[in-house]
Amino acid sequence: MKTILIVDGYNAINAVAEAKKLLKESLLSARSKIIMLTEEYVRSSGYITDFHVVFDGETRYRGIERLNVPKDTKHSFSKTGEGDEKILDTVRKCSEKCRVILASNDNYIRNNARGYGASLIGSEELAGKPKEEKVKKEPDKRLDERTKDKITREYMEELGL
Repeated sequence: MKTILIVDGYNAINAVAEAKKLLKESLLSARSKIIMLTEEYVRSSGYITDFHVVFDGETRYRGIERLNVPKDTKHSFSKTGEGDEKILDTVRKCSEKCRVILASNDNYIRNNARGYGASLIGSEELAGKPKEEKVKKEPDKRLDERTKDKITREYMEELGL
């Protein structure tokens, strides 16, 4: 079965340090970087057969025809303000034909994509960096020796020993 990687383009730009740095120079450079990283991720995976990068934003800033990407690369733009819907529609359509992996950190998109059976990765994984999970530090629940001895004594008294 084919596997396709769908990327939330602008989410990835803001999650991948290299692309975010390029964003200061130009939006076009940042988009190109995400497409290049996605292509490399797909190539190195060994099992992903295709990809699609969806960018949201002002229609007038598209400029996709100037991106330096292979002609067989799939990428698209949503209409202004319709990025989430475009990404989820792409996930829905692709999941009817193949296995889908979604690269996004947006909880709304991730949660809805699960409904279509999509597997999820963090956007920063496109650059080979796994998402840092925030680990909640649990308080130390170990008993000190004095408390252990007290419990043991009380238990023994209860048993009549």
